[in-house]
Amino acid sequence: MFSLFYTIGIRFYYLSIRIASIWNPKAKKWIAGRKSIPDDIEKITSGSKEIIWFHCASVGEFEQGYPLLKMLRNEYPKYAFHITFFSPSGYDFVKQKYPTESISFLPNDINADLYYFIRKIKPKAVILVKYEIWYRLIKLLNESAIPTFLISGFFRPDHFYFKWYGIPFIQSLKKLNHLFLQEEKSQTLLHSIGVDNTTVVGDTRFDRVIETCLLDFQDSIIENFIQKSPVFIAGSVWESDQIVLNKIIQSLPSDWKIILAPHEFAHYNTDWIQEKTHFYTKEKENNARILILDTMGLLSRIYRYASLTYVGGGFDKGLHNILEPAVYHKPILIGPNFSKFNEAVQLVKLECVFVVENNEKTSILIQKLIYDIPFLDAIQTKLETFISANTNVSDKIAVYLRKNKIF
Repeated sequence: MFSLFYTIGIRFYYLSIRIASIWNPKAKKWIAGRKSIPDDIEKITSGSKEIIWFHCASVGEFEQGYPLLKMLRNEYPKYAFHITFFSPSGYDFVKQKYPTESISFLPNDINADLYYFIRKIKPKAVILVKYEIWYRLIKLLNESAIPTFLISGFFRPDHFYFKWYGIPFIQSLKKLNHLFLQEEKSQTLLHSIGVDNTTVVGDTRFDRVIETCLLDFQDSIIENFIQKSPVFIAGSVWESDQIVLNKIIQSLPSDWKIILAPHEFAHYNTDWIQEKTHFYTKEKENNARILILDTMGLLSRIYRYASLTYVGGGFDKGLHNILEPAVYHKPILIGPNFSKFNEAVQLVKLECVFVVENNEKTSILIQKLIYDIPFLDAIQTKLETFISANTNVSDKIAVYLRKNKIF
């Protein structure tokens, strides 16, 4: 009975996206991307190598899984690697930034589409990142005896697995060969519903941000804009962040430079900014102290230039990646919606990340984060310790895979 209702629900979901594609560009890409699956997998399936399949929802999950993918590629050159995405934004990002990677969209979670895909690529193993548990996909992989793993898994009590209607998906978790989890709370929750095929290793995002931090990177546009000024960088910001950003900008000394990186620039309104701005991709506006980063792929690397950072999403759907700036050991400001993000909860408790609102307390905090040198030194030390204590996660996963002779 559940399988019937699930199929109806999935088909209704796909139908709603198809209808939305008439006016919504992202939905249109979603539909077109799934039509392009045969062409996208043609090159990799025409080779002689067996395939290891990585699946990520979008950009964030790709960044999360990429350190392990690169490690396995170096250790097992006899295999080819194929990456699938649920979201058009993830697919577009990797196609542009990593053009040599073999990528495609994830097939619809219905038997016909999945049978075709699995039969074509014949994966040696499948690695899913964070939340990507698809009921029918897991079922077919299990029936085909294809080893399947979840990495950087993270579970909360409000997830549907722990509700009465999540019982069928508990079986999906049990069908996975192993779940590599970010923290012990997730393991305890899974044990409470009988899912014991787990190991706590940490979050592979730590490996990714350290890798990015160690890259030799320079950007002449950013450096010419900054000169020798201290810099405030606000990354992945939404319109809901504008009010508090106004307060922060007003609180910064006039000699500070400001870089704003919208989460989606095409839909971002900059009319609220009350002074001159300069756009990264356009001719420089003289005397502007605010730079709008209207391009993709730079944010995680330019955090190295910051003296103070803000990470967006905390006034909206949820906080974006705070590990990207944290790896540079500078204080971070966020909005109040962060409780679902384990690293944010930990760093707020450590007083390395600070929750801000549109009030006078924010102005006072900004002054402290600019002028209180012992306070800043303590933040740097705590961030260094926190980051170093959570590294080498991909190594731990690779050791398990090697020991159990998965490849």
